[in-house]
Amino acid sequence: MPLPLSSISVMCNSVSDFLRTSLNAASNNIDITVGAPAEVPDSTDEHRVNLFFYRFEPSSFQAGAYPDDPWRVRMFCMVTIFGIVEDSISAGENELRLIGEIMRVFRHQPISDEVAVNGDVVRLQTIFSPATDEQINQVWSTQGDTTYRPSLIYEMALAPVMPTELRPQPPLVGAFGAETRAIQAARYEGFAGVEHQPVVPAQYVNVANPLWQPLICWVYNNRCQHTLSLDVDDPGFVSFVPQIWLAGDPSESVELFWEAWDSSGWSEITPSVSENPIGTEIDPENIPASSPGVFPIDLALPISLAPGETAAQVLLYAQRSVVTSAGADPILVKSNPLLISLYRVLP
Repeated sequence: MPLPLSSISVMCNSVSDFLRTSLNAASNNIDITVGAPAEVPDSTDEHRVNLFFYRFEPSSFQAGAYPDDPWRVRMFCMVTIFGIVEDSISAGENELRLIGEIMRVFRHQPISDEVAVNGDVVRLQTIFSPATDEQINQVWSTQGDTTYRPSLIYEMALAPVMPTELRPQPPLVGAFGAETRAIQAARYEGFAGVEHQPVVPAQYVNVANPLWQPLICWVYNNRCQHTLSLDVDDPGFVSFVPQIWLAGDPSESVELFWEAWDSSGWSEITPSVSENPIGTEIDPENIPASSPGVFPIDLALPISLAPGETAAQVLLYAQRSVVTSAGADPILVKSNPLLISLYRVLP
């Protein structure tokens, strides 16, 4: 019975798949293998490109990662060429042709295509890592009687080590404050200090830039806000309608989409809603006059607090898709997030 796939094996195989496609291996009589060079079988019928993932190290970016969070690592891969004599061209010449082509394709596309790994979407960055004579000797001295062949070393980052079950992401902080209490026993009492919410600055969207980023803010009680905290048992909550000020290019529509948090973690809510920006700036000191159907934009709150639940949150983003050149993949440009926290005070 074969061993199950791991996230690392999926990422390593994605590299071999990329080379197999880029080198047109089937038509050019090339076999792509993964393993130690000493394990590559002798052949006089086809060229061989071997990927030897020989070193893995922490990324240094996740010092505080939880055990059930994805853990990112750097992989070091030695690419070795085993050429054959073909059509009067020597094995050495074919090895040089292959090694040059591999350098070209990794240089041309250093960021890999998306790879799905246990629900996470990953792209590897391939970085050429020239090896010293000492490093080459250290690697090849472990390969028994295998003769040294032309080789390249690449760092491939960052590959995820995926947990069996992901940790549900916690809710977000919508405001902060401080309060001093005289006794230790009062540490569990409700917060009675002054809350401070993020300040909404006056901002302008430069729509002359093809990659312009939408801006959004809540319009609530005639104020611009980035976060709202609402008691669902308050009588005024029944008539609450989320309203936003959306800035950007008025001639181009953007997508508004929600993410929701409950006790099981964060999830995206579909479908999204298309809206056109009202202008190119947000100025909290000069909020436009209310005009039904024009400003502010009314939205439907996509969640409700279930009986027995004490808290839930939603995030709102504005997003646009930009194609910078013909044939290129679209780039997704997101706005700043807006947060609504719903809570219920239990008796």
